[in-house]
Amino acid sequence: MIHSSTAPPQRPVPRRVKPRPANELLPRVLEVLPVGVALFELAADGFRFRYGNQVFARVLALDRMPADGQLVGEVFNRAEHDAVIELFNLVRVSREPQSYFTAEGGKTTNRILNIDAYPLLRVGRVSHVLVLAERTQEKLEARHRQELEANRLRKKADDLASLEKAKSEFLRLASHELRGPAATLGGYLSMIEDESLGPVPQRLRPVLPMLRAKASQINLLANEMVEAARLEDGRVQLKRQRVDLREMVRRNVATAETTATPRHRVRFDDRIGGELWVLGDVLRLEIIIANLLDNAIKYSPKGGDVTAQLSMSGEVAVLRVRDHGIGIAPEDMKRLFVRFSRVSNLKDVPGTGLGLYLARELARLHKGEIAATSTPGEGSEFVLSLPVEPSNK
Repeated sequence: MIHSSTAPPQRPVPRRVKPRPANELLPRVLEVLPVGVALFELAADGFRFRYGNQVFARVLALDRMPADGQLVGEVFNRAEHDAVIELFNLVRVSREPQSYFTAEGGKTTNRILNIDAYPLLRVGRVSHVLVLAERTQEKLEARHRQELEANRLRKKADDLASLEKAKSEFLRLASHELRGPAATLGGYLSMIEDESLGPVPQRLRPVLPMLRAKASQINLLANEMVEAARLEDGRVQLKRQRVDLREMVRRNVATAETTATPRHRVRFDDRIGGELWVLGDVLRLEIIIANLLDNAIKYSPKGGDVTAQLSMSGEVAVLRVRDHGIGIAPEDMKRLFVRFSRVSNLKDVPGTGLGLYLARELARLHKGEIAATSTPGEGSEFVLSLPVEPSNK
């Protein structure tokens, strides 16, 4: 038997193309760039031109490409001559990229020459400078926009600084004006209560606790203003001592009961049952607790329970002040502790916008914190946490 076979056709072997070195392709790459590129080498007498693409010559409006070895001052021989030489010297000394802008035709121009100079280092010293040159309208417009925005922000910052200074000055003056009458009012109330001015009619006796509470509120407001000004100036210095936090909360709850409306029920939910010592400044702790209670009463205008619950969590004392008032909208929570910020639209709710701001800042000075949770229409809860005084362990 005879077998026949046909050999498959052979495919032509592709011709191997020898890759060109990168240094041969680089000039072609630079020529297609839409920006002018030039390389200058540092010599003994200054920077000398070594290479540039056609766009570079076109951007500088040169008749021909600069000759190899030509000094930078001879390449840039127009209005920008001195500025460019200074630019190169600055790059050499700083070893950092630098830029130079010059507008055509003065202030009314709509085009700009932009030169960016980048240092190339060898052994830690500048050996060459790579220049990128553009003449564009967009850069001028962008720079103009940047200058306008920078000026606007600078003016806004100056205005805010002036406003903050005015606010702080107002706080100092207002607190000074309030403290005098508050002290006088408190002094006369004390003389009325101990009957130094004569017997108090029976029908006026129920009014005295309310007057005392209102005088305390005025004094608290004056103290708030003083503390806000001190915080602004960084002058708050705590006078720390051992304080029975439970007794302080009980006392503030009793005061809050006298200022609340008959529709409110202010309660002290004591989960401690004994002394609870913390290390703190009495005046500042009073401001914190009084503000949390006052805030709960003010923002539950229809009344309801206002509860101050005191408990422990590990080595931390926890005071929760809960109300069933108007609550806080989610978008307002971020402004809750901002100075002078009011989150309620109720026009008849008094306040300066300082209370919660002061309460949290003073709590933080005591190495504590205040957090808040709220549901619109259902009320809010503010939680004060303070470290327990070590001897209480």
